[in-house]
Amino acid sequence: MVKKRSKKFVIVLAILICSIVYYFSQLNWISVTNEAVQLDDLPVEFDGFKIVHLSDLHNKEFGKGNNRLVKKINEIEPDMIVITGDMLNNSHDIPNNGEILLELVDNLNNNYPIYYVTGEHEEGLYYEDRNKYQVAGTKEAYEEKLRNLGVEVLNDEQVTIKRQNEKINIFGLKEHLSGEIQMNERLGESVEDEVNILLSHRPFYIEEYADWGADLIFSGDTHGGMIRLPIIGGLVSTEGFFSDFDGGVFHIESSIMVVSRGLGNNPIPLRINNRPEIIVVTLKSK
Repeated sequence: MVKKRSKKFVIVLAILICSIVYYFSQLNWISVTNEAVQLDDLPVEFDGFKIVHLSDLHNKEFGKGNNRLVKKINEIEPDMIVITGDMLNNSHDIPNNGEILLELVDNLNNNYPIYYVTGEHEEGLYYEDRNKYQVAGTKEAYEEKLRNLGVEVLNDEQVTIKRQNEKINIFGLKEHLSGEIQMNERLGESVEDEVNILLSHRPFYIEEYADWGADLIFSGDTHGGMIRLPIIGGLVSTEGFFSDFDGGVFHIESSIMVVSRGLGNNPIPLRINNRPEIIVVTLKSK
């Protein structure tokens, strides 16, 4: 009887230890997802152009100064980095809120151009509820620090990237929290016969993005559905259960959308079969 109880105890203890190890590995073991994307109007000069996509860090740290995340990015050697929001948490209770991303950017040593759009946590920085705007100046001060480190913060803006005599366009939609997306009013028209890359935190407006003329869209927000099951996919996201856009590559008309499962967690630290993710998109001409 004593031997049987001892055996059961050992089995239960082993299961418990394995469960704890698995839980923490899911929160802290960074995965790298590689995607090749063909675009009709991509100039040959941009064939092989490598983009690292980061999203939803939520003040998460992977080692001191995010050194493990920095090491992964440096190993990839991207041509540019795009960031699609919620890199901090909207809370008064966090000292030096946003400093984790600032340190991450600083530790990348200005090796890569970085383009950033906000999510609801940046746009509502320190809001009391969704009917009140942020404390005046808080978001602006944070963005100014990013710009001082060389980050292009795109608040409904466009930039052009050139290689030799060819170019592609990067458009950034800041998080608008609610209401109509109003693409043309905010960004103007997309550029015909050129590649238009759109950064926007929320993937749920994919039809509006496609209708506007985005060739390639980078988005985040859904955290991969937190708990991912085979075939079913992610269980819960910011928009409810069983999101259509829990992570991966999606096609609509001639547009392609890449949705990151994110790096951090909010409001609870929970990831099952859903490790933190860096996405690497390599552009291919047709």
